[in-house]
Amino acid sequence: MPKTTKDRLTKSAYLSYLRCPQEYWLLAHQPLFVVEPYSLEYEHLRQQGYAVQQMVKRLDRFQNNATTTVDFERAFQTAELYARTDIVVTDNAKGTIDLYEIKSAASVKEDHYDDVAFQKLTLGSSGSTVDRCYVVTMNSEYVRKGEINPEELFVITDVTDQVNERLEVTAQQAKDAIAYLKTIPIPSLVDYCMANKLNCNFIKLHFPGLPDYTVFDIAFLKHEKRRELLAQEIISITDVPDDFPLSTKQRIQVRAAKSGSKIIDRVAIAKRMDAWEYPLHFLDYETFSYAIPQFDGVRPFQQMCFQYSLHTIREPHGEPEHTFFLSRGDDDPPRAMAESLRKAIGDEIGTVLVWYEAFEKSRNTEMAVMFPEHAAFFEEVNDRTRDLMKIFSDNLYIHPEFKGRTSIKKVLPVLVPKLSYASLAIGDGLTASISWYRAAKWDTMDQETRQKIFSDLELYCELDTLAMVEIYDELSTICR
Repeated sequence: MPKTTKDRLTKSAYLSYLRCPQEYWLLAHQPLFVVEPYSLEYEHLRQQGYAVQQMVKRLDRFQNNATTTVDFERAFQTAELYARTDIVVTDNAKGTIDLYEIKSAASVKEDHYDDVAFQKLTLGSSGSTVDRCYVVTMNSEYVRKGEINPEELFVITDVTDQVNERLEVTAQQAKDAIAYLKTIPIPSLVDYCMANKLNCNFIKLHFPGLPDYTVFDIAFLKHEKRRELLAQEIISITDVPDDFPLSTKQRIQVRAAKSGSKIIDRVAIAKRMDAWEYPLHFLDYETFSYAIPQFDGVRPFQQMCFQYSLHTIREPHGEPEHTFFLSRGDDDPPRAMAESLRKAIGDEIGTVLVWYEAFEKSRNTEMAVMFPEHAAFFEEVNDRTRDLMKIFSDNLYIHPEFKGRTSIKKVLPVLVPKLSYASLAIGDGLTASISWYRAAKWDTMDQETRQKIFSDLELYCELDTLAMVEIYDELSTICR
């Protein structure tokens, strides 16, 4: 959450202004409207960031010596600006400062330059002389083998030139941000922020009661076209004019929304399904990603598999068989999972059905590299993988209640209302990932809580593949 001070523009507030001036204004003048409920994701990212910072502090260049002085989280301020730095290294002879910003990221991003530029502006305005500017990120090529080597884990990028190039713009934008707080923004849907769209707190405050299905839900609609509709006060998808220029897929979506009817291409669906060879394996992975790799053989931010669920139908009209694997963290999770899956699928692969194939295929490719003895297996699995989601994303089955989405959590309640994620203690992939990490790695967690998490994870992942089975059955029924 960006913070503001009464008299000074903070770095976090400045970055908030760049993302969405209206939310930045709301935070300063009506902060109670911006209070967000506790988020497991936010807490996890905060803890991850702290772990990264502690690891960076171990680097050789950040140890005090006779020629330099290292300060962590040192604050600088002027009458109007305030910035707390991650690391500053002062040349004791010259008195100049090198500025370091730590980011839990795989590479330097555009907004990192804005971040560092604001810091340099503040330091310079407070009387300090900044020599070089750096951003510390994770080395995405680093593979853990035993104890972490901090000198190899991080990449330190000199961003001095990029920061200097935008320093003048940053100074003006900082003035604009301060001045903006003295204005009263005029609420306008047309001026929605790109980052949050209708989820912007300013928009939600001033435009309550918006339709559930809006022009923001039109798939792949460009911002310029969306703003054109909003400028005509067209918000609901059902109010989009018939002559408004849309792609064929977008027009079909709008037509379905207006009619309230399903649009199903049974012939095309049947053709795809007829090409799938038995046995049919419905597969889903759960993964964990962390800046600092927690297990050997894993890179920073790698989506490391720790769980799978597999439902198998061996012949037409056959009953699905369920197998699964869940690491408890006391093994080598991806290796143990790979070996379990290899045994569960066996030599008769048939067709592997997933939801959003890019994800599972990428994990298979990674495991083929990690475990060469299983490379041929994972390569064949990829060759035989088909994406059940494409029935919906390719517009072969359109339902107005999907609201332009094709995630399994949008499709399942419509096609198979008897199944639901709502009653599960763990009901989404992010919660599953964070919960598993805590159960597997936190020594402070009691055994009862740990076992409850593992049981909840088994139920969640099983529902992902059971959902695919039920959706497959529903598709089979309508194509008969």
